[in-house]
Amino acid sequence: MKKFNFFNKISTKIAMSFSLTFVLTLLILNLIIYVSISTHINTLEQSLVIARKEVILEEVSNIISDSTVLGEKEISNIIDKVSSHRDQIYVNIKFPEKTYQSFEKITLPYTIDLDQVGEYHFIKLKKNRFFYLNTMIKAPSGEPIYIQLISDLKASDSLIDALTSTMLLIDLVGFIFSIVTGVIFAKKTLKPINSISDTAELINLHNLNKRIEASNHDDEIGRLIKVINDMMERLERSFENQTKFISDASHELRTPLSIINGYVDLLNQWGIDNKELTEEALSSIKGEVFNMTDLMEKLLFIAREENTRYKLNLTDVDISSLLKRVYKEFKMIDKKHSYSIHNFPEFHGFIDEKLILQAVRAIMENSIKYTPKNKKITISCEIGKSHFKIKVSDEGIGIPKKHIPKLFNRFYRVDEARTKNTGGNGLGLSIVKSIVDMHNGHIFIESEVNKGTTVTLKLPI
Repeated sequence: MKKFNFFNKISTKIAMSFSLTFVLTLLILNLIIYVSISTHINTLEQSLVIARKEVILEEVSNIISDSTVLGEKEISNIIDKVSSHRDQIYVNIKFPEKTYQSFEKITLPYTIDLDQVGEYHFIKLKKNRFFYLNTMIKAPSGEPIYIQLISDLKASDSLIDALTSTMLLIDLVGFIFSIVTGVIFAKKTLKPINSISDTAELINLHNLNKRIEASNHDDEIGRLIKVINDMMERLERSFENQTKFISDASHELRTPLSIINGYVDLLNQWGIDNKELTEEALSSIKGEVFNMTDLMEKLLFIAREENTRYKLNLTDVDISSLLKRVYKEFKMIDKKHSYSIHNFPEFHGFIDEKLILQAVRAIMENSIKYTPKNKKITISCEIGKSHFKIKVSDEGIGIPKKHIPKLFNRFYRVDEARTKNTGGNGLGLSIVKSIVDMHNGHIFIESEVNKGTTVTLKLPI
């Protein structure tokens, strides 16, 4: 058995596709969550600093307005005042002579120009992020006092880092989970297909009765199994029919060939000078050659019909004229029976005239074979909305009911003894049914022993 490359297996592809889709979806969702939370935190920090700005400006303004001189005492008072808040917002103040900072550890003031009033930005220094806002107020002397508010984002960044780590952990667990789930899902989904492959490997010419175990699910796999099993059923039946066909044909050909071979041996033994024997041999050989020719023509017709190579020549045919033609032909060649026709409505049918004529003649020949002398054979016709019926009825010996369902089987004979007297190879009705099937019609046989038989061809118009 050929070994498949791991990555070429459908189960692997399904598992990988499932896992990649799941992980990609998870990553996109995590990215959306990360961006949303980060944006929300940054917006919250900005709002907090902006709100804090108004409070601090009011406090500084009050201190300045109460002092006539802005000395070290007043400045120290301002620094203490703005540093008393517990909201993790630091303040740097730039006076005309000196710059003060509320917390020594914050080095940001020396890297950002405080004169850029109204500007606010995020900045990253030594792995820490800060948000700062510059504003300005005027001293009683008219000189500007620049104030810078700084928010340390370390706590927020820690929260975002924790969130990021959690998301990565979830992604990793999700990836492993999706791989395991994908493999289980793929194996379960492809189990019926593996069963199909295993069964198909067991099927060969001598083992056509194998079937795939039916699925209880009405899904694509279940329907596929049903289609394959139905196909195998048809193949098995077709192969059995073909085998039986060859066996029956060989059997039918063996008898006339044996007869011919026997007469040839007699002629070799006694010579052609025996006039009586020579005439008998030639007559018998001629008759058997005729029988074999007839048999071969019927076999060829069946073979073409089975291979769907026979193309119908459908034309608009006057059915009444066709049946009257059959009636005249048999009335002319058969003087041993009486013939009648009735119920011949005038209408046309879309049929293959040659084949339907062949079918009706075959039924008529059967009626002649199995109807005693001086009995009547009747041809009639009925027309419906979408179909018409051709009926051939006789007053013959009839057919036992148990044989009627088998009459269309090839080489089937009701009684070998009566067939021996009438001739025939058991293919006539089989060919008639094939012709009717090719027209999408139906054939029915009603019969009663010693009373007669009626064969009905129901054909679409």
